[in-house]
Amino acid sequence: MIDERIEAIYEEFRCELGIHEKDIIQAQNLHQILLEKNPFKYESPFLISAVCVYAISHGIPQRVTLDEIEKISHIKKVDIVKCYDLLIDSDSVGFIQKPDDDILH
Repeated sequence: MIDERIEAIYEEFRCELGIHEKDIIQAQNLHQILLEKNPFKYESPFLISAVCVYAISHGIPQRVTLDEIEKISHIKKVDIVKCYDLLIDSDSVGFIQKPDDDILH
């Protein structure tokens, strides 16, 4: 289970970005999968949270940018992108795909 301090950052994302609660839960579930299945458990929990919000943002109605995620999480965009690319390359979560547009950079 995700601890309270990580839940708090997801709640901040939800409030600041207007992300629906069910979508935040999806991001938290992804976070848990990453902690259980691969080496992301050694990364900063805040970095993983930012990556998970970014990952789910491609499939929700709200347009969420890396700038917004960086502002809320205080994690640099370049670090979010690096970890997101590792997530995609790891193939540990089948539903995450690289977006068609070039909003990563």
